[in-house]
Amino acid sequence: MKIKALKGMVASVAVSALTAGAVFADDLRIAYTGYSTDNTFWIGVAKSAAAQAEEMGVELIDLTASSADAAAQKDAVDRAINMGVDGIIIGSVDNRAFDASLDNAKRKGIPVVAVDTGIEHEHVASLVQTDNLAAASIAGSYIVDKLDSGSVLILGGSAGHQTGNARRDGVKIAAEAAGHEVIFQICDWQDACAYETTVNFLQSNPDIKAIFSAWDPGALAAVSAATELGKIDDLVIVGFDGNPANLVSIEAGEQAATIKQDNTRMGVEAVTNLIGLIKGEEVPSFTPIDGILITSDNVGDFK
Repeated sequence: MKIKALKGMVASVAVSALTAGAVFADDLRIAYTGYSTDNTFWIGVAKSAAAQAEEMGVELIDLTASSADAAAQKDAVDRAINMGVDGIIIGSVDNRAFDASLDNAKRKGIPVVAVDTGIEHEHVASLVQTDNLAAASIAGSYIVDKLDSGSVLILGGSAGHQTGNARRDGVKIAAEAAGHEVIFQICDWQDACAYETTVNFLQSNPDIKAIFSAWDPGALAAVSAATELGKIDDLVIVGFDGNPANLVSIEAGEQAATIKQDNTRMGVEAVTNLIGLIKGEEVPSFTPIDGILITSDNVGDFK
């Protein structure tokens, strides 16, 4: 009789544990901090991540700062950890800024997924990202096909930024392999820098025939600078992101092309992978997403 009673108690505890687990799954809270809330690409990532979280019955807390601020983003990650969230998604401003925070997340068993930009830390279990090197290689090949001669100016992101470096390298390798001189300038993803750099180099170096910007707003800044200098018709300007304003510029014959990132899929995959990690499932350590070349030939398909 005692043995039967004990078995009944064990069964009861097991049922209670399963019930508690189900409640826990329904009450998951995850935090998201993207690059900024004033960037078209990142607005799209945030919207799709929020929609996917809602579909999966998970609360998503968006802690993204209004502008790109590495210190504010690190504080946001620390706040999320102190809140006791079940997982964190980071679209980093500076992918080198999180070591102590991620050490803390590891100690507390809070899984972390990176989106768009890799973060070199052992606790980041999954990266969802455009295959930047391959996509930029497509952009580089497009530029090479359009040029008979001349130099290529590359407007880059931040020093040491994994995403920016891959985009730079894809274009640089293709252009140099075809015999073109490549001029690279760090612009920290700042549109004003892209504009000023374009003005300065176009005035001092008439051999520049193509400009690649590692982000689409920078390409629009280059378009503005080239237009004001009366050189827009002599240049091949290519961006990266596939933002709506850039598609308008391509349709108008100003910007030549852009590489579209599927920011909707990036948000979806980041949330899906994070929930998988929280549940103890195996998820891909790297989810590559193809980039798409948009030119005047196919821009209408993406507007």
